[in-house]
Amino acid sequence: MFLFNGKNEMTSKKYYTVEQVEKAKEMLEELPDLKKIRLNKDDVLENLKAQIIKLALNKGYVSEDIKSALESAGIKVTLKDIQKMIFDKKKKNN
Repeated sequence: MFLFNGKNEMTSKKYYTVEQVEKAKEMLEELPDLKKIRLNKDDVLENLKAQIIKLALNKGYVSEDIKSALESAGIKVTLKDIQKMIFDKKKKNN
């Protein structure tokens, strides 16, 4: 019997059955699609674009105000992201 770090090396090796693999495949296949509920930063910004632009262009908010409001809602974005969105909209309107 071989010992490695005080453990029986032979008992630490685990084998799986075909049935276990098939069960795991079925379980993984049934997991829900998280792309619809887990949004990345770009998705969030796209979803909030209209409100961000409205705050900046129509209600007098600056990028720092918008960033702070988003952070209070648990959404972290950079000032650069917000400023780019506002700049692009202003550029498009001119």
